[in-house]
Amino acid sequence: MWWQKRCNLYVERKRKVRVRLFTVLGLLLVSVVAVGFLLQPQRQSLRATLPNPTYTSRFLETKKFRQSVYSLVRGIKPGDSFYQVMVDLGVQPGEVGALVAASKSHKELRQLRAGEMLKLFFRGDSKRLAKLRYQDLQGQVLAIALSELGWVASKYTKPVIVTPALAQGAIRDSLYQSAADERIDFDLALGLADIFAWDIDFFVDLRSGDHYEFLYEQRFRDGKLIGNGRIVAAHFLNCSTQHRAYYYQAPGKRADYYDDQGNSLRKVFLKSPLRYSRISSGFSKRRLHPILKIYRPHPGIDYAAPTGTPVQTVGDGRVISKGWKKGYGRLIVIRHNSRYTTSYGHLYRYASKIKVGSNVKQGQVIGYVGASGLATGPHLDFRMKKDGRFVNPLKNRLPAARPVPKNYLAEYKQRVASLEEKLDQMHSQTQPPKGSATTLAVSENQ
Repeated sequence: MWWQKRCNLYVERKRKVRVRLFTVLGLLLVSVVAVGFLLQPQRQSLRATLPNPTYTSRFLETKKFRQSVYSLVRGIKPGDSFYQVMVDLGVQPGEVGALVAASKSHKELRQLRAGEMLKLFFRGDSKRLAKLRYQDLQGQVLAIALSELGWVASKYTKPVIVTPALAQGAIRDSLYQSAADERIDFDLALGLADIFAWDIDFFVDLRSGDHYEFLYEQRFRDGKLIGNGRIVAAHFLNCSTQHRAYYYQAPGKRADYYDDQGNSLRKVFLKSPLRYSRISSGFSKRRLHPILKIYRPHPGIDYAAPTGTPVQTVGDGRVISKGWKKGYGRLIVIRHNSRYTTSYGHLYRYASKIKVGSNVKQGQVIGYVGASGLATGPHLDFRMKKDGRFVNPLKNRLPAARPVPKNYLAEYKQRVASLEEKLDQMHSQTQPPKGSATTLAVSENQ
């Protein structure tokens, strides 16, 4: 009997211990839940103030990318090809092919137009192209970026506002120096030289007192100047001769520059294969050779320029000779038609893709100035043959290209009148008060 009572007492005590234990655990659990509930708003508030981990990582990646790349900006000039521009800027030919393949559904890179902008982003560590952005004159932007899947192209539009601006200056030494003095964008000065390149040799024809003015386009986005467009009208007074040029494109025809009567300024040949240099030796029937120290004919023009200066072909044609030729060093000969050939000697190197049989366009870079062969310093030996005989390129009269079509001549003259009116208007806006220094309405390219 006593044993039974003792067992019952033990069971009862064990039950009470379990009840007390479960009660304590229950109270602890309720307390934890209550504290968590009370702290929830504070946690949410704290979370709201902390940056999103994904956003932070993307921000850091973007910042790191921007710090690790450098960019190059290149304005498109007449005659430029996408391949040649990219190679000249240091992009490997294989990468150029991949870019073309990635943008095959877009025509921009196949039809570059003068005045459009190309911007390249290179990784600073590997110097490899990471991104390309091409913007046309209407503000359309084609972006091609390197991803894990290769090159990916996308297209978007940013509104661009185009406004006219006036630049003007006087020649004291050279066009380059004048542009620098007047704070005119160097690319615009090159464009002006290209327009009148068939009528003015900017190495020998310029005189102190010559002056020029031109109307050109400025492009703005969000109120910020993002670059300059093409020159639309230009005057150049050279040696008392007034030269005029107006940009015009007849429907279905190639855009070009014409004089006030609609005659094309473009000739079959440029007057010079280099943009900026000086003539170190002219066309002569008897010249003392600087190395051989003997008198002999020099039926060409020597243009002194720094090593690596681009050499451009003066006209459309086909390469008929390329290679080393005794005293001429590295030489390229181009046949332009049945009557004319030109040669370019003492080259430092040839442009890529130039080979015998290559078709070249006027203004295309075919090589670079050097001192190969018999030469005392870097220069280009430029020669021209007409009907198999050497002629002086500076005195040879060059045939002109086609004028404005007759059925569009009236429309063209209306455009000329409109541009002249705009020039007069810009003049009146930029005339300084009497007695004050001249100020010009020009802006630097940004």
